[in-house]
Amino acid sequence: MISRAFASSGYGVFGVREYHSNIKGRHSYIHLRIKEKQPRSLRYPVDYLVALDADTIFEHLEDVSQGTKVIYDLSFERSDLASARMIMRDTAERIRKTLEEGGYERNVKGALKLMEDRGARLIGVPFDDLVNSAVKEGPASRYFNTLGAAITLGIAGLKVEHTIEGVKAVFANKEQVVKLNVAVVQAAYEFCMNKGLAGKELPELKVGKRFLLTGNDGSAIGKVLGGLRFQTYYPITPASDESTILEEHEALKWIQKETEKLKEAGVVVVQTEDEISAVTMASGAALTGVRSATATSGPGFSLMAEGIGFAGMDEVPLVVTLYQRGGPSTGLPTRNGQSDLLFALNTGHGEFPRIVFSSGDVEECIYDAMKALNYAQRYQMPVIHMIDKNLANTMDLIPEIDRKRVKIVPPVRVEKEPFKRYDLDTDTGISGFGIFGRDIFWMTGDEHDELGHVTEDPVIRDAMMRKRFQKLVTADREIPLEDKAQLMGPSSADVTFVTWGSQKGPILDVIEDLKNDGVTANLLYLKMFSPFPSEFVSSVLKKAKLVINVESNMLAQAARVIRMNTGIEIKKHILKYNGRHMTEDEIYRAAKEIIFGKEEKVEEVLVNGA
Repeated sequence: MISRAFASSGYGVFGVREYHSNIKGRHSYIHLRIKEKQPRSLRYPVDYLVALDADTIFEHLEDVSQGTKVIYDLSFERSDLASARMIMRDTAERIRKTLEEGGYERNVKGALKLMEDRGARLIGVPFDDLVNSAVKEGPASRYFNTLGAAITLGIAGLKVEHTIEGVKAVFANKEQVVKLNVAVVQAAYEFCMNKGLAGKELPELKVGKRFLLTGNDGSAIGKVLGGLRFQTYYPITPASDESTILEEHEALKWIQKETEKLKEAGVVVVQTEDEISAVTMASGAALTGVRSATATSGPGFSLMAEGIGFAGMDEVPLVVTLYQRGGPSTGLPTRNGQSDLLFALNTGHGEFPRIVFSSGDVEECIYDAMKALNYAQRYQMPVIHMIDKNLANTMDLIPEIDRKRVKIVPPVRVEKEPFKRYDLDTDTGISGFGIFGRDIFWMTGDEHDELGHVTEDPVIRDAMMRKRFQKLVTADREIPLEDKAQLMGPSSADVTFVTWGSQKGPILDVIEDLKNDGVTANLLYLKMFSPFPSEFVSSVLKKAKLVINVESNMLAQAARVIRMNTGIEIKKHILKYNGRHMTEDEIYRAAKEIIFGKEEKVEEVLVNGA
């Protein structure tokens, strides 16, 4: 509601949804940033903390500072830490120690007093009374989310009509529900006026048409616009959202006129019994000539390893969208991570080419999903498109989508008799693409000759290995440099950051912050890891004065890939692997520790969890 309300008034909105992994749901929240121009990152401390339950006050003790407005239900003051059932035991113990060491009571009153002593402004609200004064249907708690949002927006100074727009967007096509929630909004604004809480009215900003999307949304939209016709998945966080979005919006009429044709076919989405079935079924669909993909996360990707190897051996145009989360094993199922890079580059036994690349913001997810389908079709190999959980659940405002920005590339077709599916007579390594029912050829997981027959002949084996890997050389030559790596900012700077994935936005903001400290900085932003842009990366890093690598994993995996491909070792790192998203303030503090640190050699800074 808050995001849509501000967006309807022309403001930039950026947020990340954080949720617990248990079924009934422990503490969950959304962290938002609102600016006149579109934000690129989040930061702490917050300006507003809106607590819809007592647990929120305990969980976010450390996120407030001078001037933070803490909005909460007055009834929470009776709550004790010991009765906060939805807080993990270890987290509750950490909170207890914080309160005790500060001399505060172990209850909401004590937590609120700690916040107040840190400069926060406490705004207690009689939630039950306000809701009951506005509506008479259902339990009052049903409307607490609307009330909390409306009071926040009233204090911020947003016009009530925009808040109502937010309500209508959330409860679209539910007239009676909208009516009741609008009554709650009006009661909230009246409360703010009567208590002197209403903020100075914010001006409306004029902007063009925009879409409020997550990374999951972006990838789903990009796949449809890129010609996807078949997608498989087995439910797993955070990948499942993409497939359910495809199920709900197969035609995407609101984006392109051409989707009238999709009414007849649409995108076939199949929930399989496991990830082994998902990857092999997607390969089978791809071999019939349709654009095909599957989506999964780390544990599912582990199960797909052999199927991806089959796609590598048989040159299948398969797209695997890999949503990264905290591992190993089940790990942190609903938390962020970037620890699957080396796995993606090496998944499957033996040696076979694959394209591995990543997205860094929601808009990139759209166009990269389109490109992934093109890469698979053009180079006939597995394409692994990596999106970290933080980006999957990032909420961002995207300008009008240009469906013509990425042109759909048809498969290579060669008219020869007999048809040689794995024709060796090619400079590019790319043979003519065969389609079931039209061409006669053989398929096997074994090494094979040009027709697909099994062979162990050493000469043919050598030729086939070289042919397959030649496609990666062709891809490296054909794919534009900006799709593989970019140098963002001045060509020469005091500091060069290196990153990939969702740290892109926060680092660009940190570069602006460092200007105030008299430090110039730029960003070497990596997108493609196979084929790797070795020459460009080497040229940038050899000229850099101080290089700081930023990643959400423990082993600095991108830095290892750089060293493997260029021989250059990056020695300064900012790393975070506790599952939470990286913020602008964290990277800024860590960078300053490296740049201005008293110690001569600060090699590694762990943020928020060191």
